[in-house]
Amino acid sequence: MDNLKFWARPAIVAGLWIAATSFTLAELTTVVPSLRSAAPPTTQLRDAKQQIVRARAQSSSRAAVAP
Repeated sequence: MDNLKFWARPAIVAGLWIAATSFTLAELTTVVPSLRSAAPPTTQLRDAKQQIVRARAQSSSRAAVAP
């Protein structure tokens, strides 16, 4: 009986720790999709940034070519 008491408490703690960890990981898998759905569309932002960079690059290259 002493042997049962010796390993029962650590087994219960380990079981609870595994259950809490699996629940946390299961909830963590939903974070990225929810953040993506809440974020504004990124394609419009990328296009606008690329146009600004292209405009700056073109204006600086024209200045270097101008006499």
